[in-house]
This record gives sequence, structure tokens and C-alpha cells, in this order.
Amino acid sequence: MSETNLDKKIINLINIYNSSDYNSAILLANELIEKKINESIVYNILGASLSSVNQHNQAIEAYNAAILIDPKNEELYRNLGKSLSIIDKDDEAIKTFEKAIELKNNNDDSFFNIGLIFLKKNNFNKNIHYFKLAIEKNNKFFQAYYNLGIIYSKQGNLNLASTFYLKAIGVNKNYYKALNNLGSIYIKLKLTNEAILQLQNAIKVKPDYVEALSNLGVAYMEIKKYNIALSYFDQALAVDSNFTPAIVQKIFINRKICNWSDESFLENNLKLINSETKPLTPWQLLSLEDDPEKEFKRAVRYAKLFSLKSKKIENYNNSKIRIGYFTPDFFNHAGMMNMEGIFKYYNKEKFEIYGFDYGVNNNDDTHNRIKKYFDKFYYINDYSDYDVAKLAKENKIDIAIHRNGYSQNARTNIFSYRVAPLQVNFLGYQGTTGLDFIDYIVADNVVIPKDNQKFYSEKIIYLPNSYYPTYNGRSISQKKFHRKSVGIEEDAFVFCSFNNSYKISSREFNIWMRLLDKCKGSYLLLLVNDEETKKNLLSEVNKTNTNPNKIKFLNFINIEDHLARHNLADLYLDTFNYNGHTSVIDALYAGLPVITKLGNSFAARVCGSILNSFGMDHMVTNNENEYEQLALEIFHNVELFEKIKKEVKKNRLSTDLFNTEKYVCNLEKAFLLAHENKKNKNIIENIYL
Repeated sequence: MSETNLDKKIINLINIYNSSDYNSAILLANELIEKKINESIVYNILGASLSSVNQHNQAIEAYNAAILIDPKNEELYRNLGKSLSIIDKDDEAIKTFEKAIELKNNNDDSFFNIGLIFLKKNNFNKNIHYFKLAIEKNNKFFQAYYNLGIIYSKQGNLNLASTFYLKAIGVNKNYYKALNNLGSIYIKLKLTNEAILQLQNAIKVKPDYVEALSNLGVAYMEIKKYNIALSYFDQALAVDSNFTPAIVQKIFINRKICNWSDESFLENNLKLINSETKPLTPWQLLSLEDDPEKEFKRAVRYAKLFSLKSKKIENYNNSKIRIGYFTPDFFNHAGMMNMEGIFKYYNKEKFEIYGFDYGVNNNDDTHNRIKKYFDKFYYINDYSDYDVAKLAKENKIDIAIHRNGYSQNARTNIFSYRVAPLQVNFLGYQGTTGLDFIDYIVADNVVIPKDNQKFYSEKIIYLPNSYYPTYNGRSISQKKFHRKSVGIEEDAFVFCSFNNSYKISSREFNIWMRLLDKCKGSYLLLLVNDEETKKNLLSEVNKTNTNPNKIKFLNFINIEDHLARHNLADLYLDTFNYNGHTSVIDALYAGLPVITKLGNSFAARVCGSILNSFGMDHMVTNNENEYEQLALEIFHNVELFEKIKKEVKKNRLSTDLFNTEKYVCNLEKAFLLAHENKKNKNIIENIYL
């Protein structure tokens, strides 16, 4: 073959490859090789084409053949390294990239690819080092900036991550992946308007970018523009009908606004969600079904996002046991209202407590009051997860409390660095984490019966009464609330449920409507201030024979007044899959009787636990029919109703539920025993008090 014809053949091969017709390029390259065309470029294009169709073992053979012909060509080593890395021959890949760097020192691509290998291994220090070397060689390397953003985001350093995403966008304003990731970070930082702007820029570049469409839905959820949020989730699902993150969000938001119009969507997609192999946040699914085994499996899948980064466990010889509480919720938050007693009444002779606050703008009266109870208090929102762990270890924390589990705004990755010899899942997430580095979950024998222990990766601290803390120092305002102000007759019987709207399903609501029909002159009070939710609930009412005027909606007010406002109601009706927690405590503290149905999973048994500790387990029913019949009996039997009201007032003062000091004492006994077992015997086992 003449030199001219050979050049034409090679140019044709290059053009076919550049047109992305990889199969044709493979055929032509092999034809040339069969004709004894011994040119490295032919083997290189063959390797690149094979790589493009995921035939990496054959690609590696082609690259090696090219290197035999042209051993000083650094590009061949870079291409070979990429294929080796894809098939997880990482050590070989690194050596190959290092050879490329030896041949060409100013080799940004090789440094970058070594960084990608260490990113795959979660070796953050090394991949940061190599990405920064790549940027030193090429300060326009936007992919390196982007990947640094990913690393710092994984480490929980969101501000630094956003800095590098901005640098990537500064080089390439159409880099939609960086725009999306930046938007996602701004959501977490509560910079929602900025998040929306970046995410909209991402879909301007790539209109079918399903991740950005879904994240826009999340952003609009944050600012309670639920219909706009739904429209973006629908757009994401129009691109990919099986995109489960958008499915979960859509189901949750419909539950949040009490839109039960398409129950088949929920039923069909729960099957898809439960068969999904990708990790999905479990928290938003707790209210959708009552099945501890499925919750456990979802948690174990989600736990794969958090690999253990430090196996070293160092026991300390502190004179007092040091307990660290890690949460973004040190403010006027539902869970924190009842934790205040733990902080206030802890035994200062045996314990020291440390606060690690990763919340945003926590500066209300509750925050400033609670903060004073701690021996030391740190603001760690700007710290990376690694730096938080380092701070905890410097303070020699013995027991680390993960208050948030998988609930919103949690930083579970902090605990992957083993911030303390013992790490405890406590209160904020009603289920297992599925994590091998969370040692205990605090519970009681109602929320986790013996038969359910197999659905928890943690060992269980069984408190003797309810696991749920209360604070008996809370104030109830002296403000007087009158039924007339909400359009209810003073002699009417008033049912209520002040649980979050996402906890309500059509099952409870249909029972409530039947109660209104069967109980003459009765009303239902709901704590709902969102107009879309009100509209949807009234639409459900219109499907029944119930007079919509019997449903009254209350707005959110300060907690002291809200506690006083409970005098408007006669009986609190709990929700099923996800019981009331603080809202039930509020009701009993204010003297209002509560009925519940005992479910199967942790979240569906909390109210049963609370009522058991309150000495009123006769208000705990076992199925929907019992629940409805008990409510009817209380309405019709005046003598029974008066007896129950007196019982609530008596038990508020006499039972263990509101004996905060006793609760704290029991919790500390459990922590002492867990600490002793770990330090002296190196065992972690169920604890029964």
C-alpha cells in the first residue's frame, strides 16, 4: 500500500471514530491490522473505539500493541490507564498514568485520572492532592474543579464544595453537572432562591436533565410551593418514569398536601421503590407503609452511601463520661423541646455534655437557653465531616449521639469517622440506620418488641418506660382560647389531630369522617395552615356525607399558646403509619386524652409507648375497627369520658411519662452500662433496664 493510500485510510479511520461510529471504526482498524499496517495510531483508535463500546479487555490489548510500536507516546499510556481503571485494575492503572507523567510532566489528564482512582477508593486526601496537581498544570481544567466539589461535598464541607463548583462553572458556564450539584448544595444551605437559579441554568443547557428537574422540585418544596414542586417531579418522571428519587419526592409531597387522588401511583411505585437497588432516603418513606422488614432493607441499602473511614477506636480515661450531641436542631424544634430536660438534669458528677451544632442560623430563645446547659458547645456548620470528627476526638468524646439518623438535614457521614468509641441512634429517626458503625438505638419494649430485633442493625438500649423523653418544665400560657373564635359551639364534642399533614392517610381520614357523621354535633380540628392542603382535605370531605363546616383548621402559633389551645378539643386522634410524637406529648401535657392504633414498625408504635408509660394503655387499640369503636364509645358514654379526662390530669402528675428527672437517670444508667461494657469488656449487647 502506497504511503498516500495509507494516509487516506488512517484519515478515514480517524473521521469514522470522530463521528462516533465506533463499530465501523473497529472493523476498519482490524482490516488495516490484518493487512500488516503496523501503525500505533491504528491500534490507539482501535483501543479507543473498543473502550467506547465497553470492551475494555480488548481495548487494553490494542493499547499495549500500540505501546510496543511507540513506547514514548504518553497518550497511549493515558488511554490504557483509563481502561485499566474501568475494570478495577487500579494499581496497574496508576503505574500506567505515572509512566505518562514521566514522559510528559505537564500532564494534567494523568494527574486527574489518578485522582479519580483515589476518589473511587474514598481516599480523599490523595484524590484532592492529584486533582490540585491537575489544576496546577491546567487552571482551566473544569472537570478537576468539579470533582473537588464532589469530594468536599462528600466530606460535608458544603461551602468549600460550592467554591469549586463555582470555579468549574467559571471556566465552563454550560457545565450542567456542576450547576446541578451547586444547586443541590444551596438547598442544603437554605439558600433556596440561589439554588433555583443554578438548577434552572442547568436545565437551560440540558432540558431533559432528570437530576436537575428533580432537585428543582426539592427546592420548591423547601419554600412550600408544592404545586410547582410537583410539576418538576412530573417533568423528571416524563424523562425517566423509573427515576425513583423523584417518585419518592412526588409521593411524599402528595402526602404532605393530603392529595390522595391517585392511590394506585403510591401502591405501584412502592413495589418499585422496595425492589430498587440504588440507595433512597428512607425517612420520607416511613409514613407510607407499616413494615419494619422493608424499612430495614431500605436502610441497609441507604447505608452503603456511608463507608467506615476510620476503624480505630480509642477508649478514654476521662474522669467523667463525655457525651456529645450532634444535631442541626438546637432551636425551637419539636424534638428539642423534650430533650431540654436531658440537658438540664444530667448528672454533673458523672457526665459532661458537649453540643455539636451543624444547624443554620440557630439563634432563638430555645437555642440560647439550651446552650447554657452544656459543658462545651461548638458550632460546626462550616466544618467538614473529618474536621468534626477530629474536634470530637480532641475533646475525647466517649458517647456520640446521632440525634437525626436519616431525617432531613442529617450529617450521618460524620459518624463514619468514628467520632467516639460508642455511637448511638437516638430520637430523631424512628428506625434503624443499617450502619455497622452505629452501635445502639435507644428504644423500649413497645417500639421494638423482641420479635422485631432482627430488623435493627444496632443493639438496643431498652429503657424501662417510654424511650421518648419529656420536659416537665415547659410552660403553658395563660391565654384563654374559646371555641366560638373557631366557629364551634361551646357544648360540642371536638375531635382533633395536630400531627403533621404528611402523617395523615385516607385510612385515618375516612374513619374521622365516619366519626363526625355518627357523633351528632361533633367537630374535627386539624393543624393545617397551607391552603393547598386545606383544599385537598375539603375535597375529600365532599366525597362523603360529612358537612365540611365540621372541619376546622388551626394555624401554627407559639408553642406555649398552642399548648393552652388544646382546651378547644376533647379527644386527640392519632395517625397510623407514623404516630404523633411530640404532638402526642403536647396533648397529654395539656390534659387532652389521646387514642392510637398500635402498628408494626417503630414509627407506628411510638404513641402506644407513650400511652403505656402514661398508665393509659387502655387507649391503645390494635386495629382500625377498635380505634373507631373506642372513639365512638368515648363520645357516647359521658361517664367514661369524664373518667378518662380525670385520669389524664391525675396521670400527668403521677406517672413516669413526665418524670423528667427519672427518665434522665434511667438514660444515664444505660449509657454507663454501655460505656462500661465497651471499655472494660469490649462488648456491645442489648441493654435492659
